[in-house]
Amino acid sequence: MLRIKDDGVVQKIVDQQKIITTQVIEDVVNKSSSDRVPIRDLIDAMDAIGFGLAMMIFAFGIIIPLPPPFPSIIAIPLVIFSLQMIAGHTSPKLPQRFSNLSVKRSVLAMLVQRSSPYIRKVERILKPRLLFMTSPIAERIIGFFTLLFSSFVMLPMPLSNFIPGLGVLIISFGMLGKDGFIVIFGIIIGISGIVVSITTVFLGFEVFYFIKDFFTHLIA
Repeated sequence: MLRIKDDGVVQKIVDQQKIITTQVIEDVVNKSSSDRVPIRDLIDAMDAIGFGLAMMIFAFGIIIPLPPPFPSIIAIPLVIFSLQMIAGHTSPKLPQRFSNLSVKRSVLAMLVQRSSPYIRKVERILKPRLLFMTSPIAERIIGFFTLLFSSFVMLPMPLSNFIPGLGVLIISFGMLGKDGFIVIFGIIIGISGIVVSITTVFLGFEVFYFIKDFFTHLIA
């Protein structure tokens, strides 16, 4: 009996891990008949999944090279999601004014195209472990760190968006795959990003370019 129960739990975790694919985004894009997709449609599609996929989408928007102030604007939903996680919500919700905004279908298609190769790599690494880091209590702690990282992205500092954004992205992968080790790794990356950004302010842009190249090759 215990074996059957354990197998059921493992199967449920594996099924949850498969949600990391961009199929949800593709479905929303394909169902839309207009050139723009309302953000509320994306959030509603993630209602049963939780915060992981929503965080992944906006984190990708941060680390993809975009001119200011787009990374700061994209970080706003992450701040909102983080506060909801801290408050104990089980799924992401956006205020009405943000939900009514829309995104070009071409932008979402580009997001899916660029993110898919990385997601496939991550899927091979993810496995259920350190499950205490994906519990409801731990999710509030994750919300605190995500709030810290996404708030830092909004600051006009060197590397203030890329590495903290990468940390949020890794955390989202861990949440989707129920992989507590990856969640912890994402938190470490995010914290190091803040330290690196502050250090760069004092040591100059040579350090900035060296570290940026290092992390770019890390995820390539």
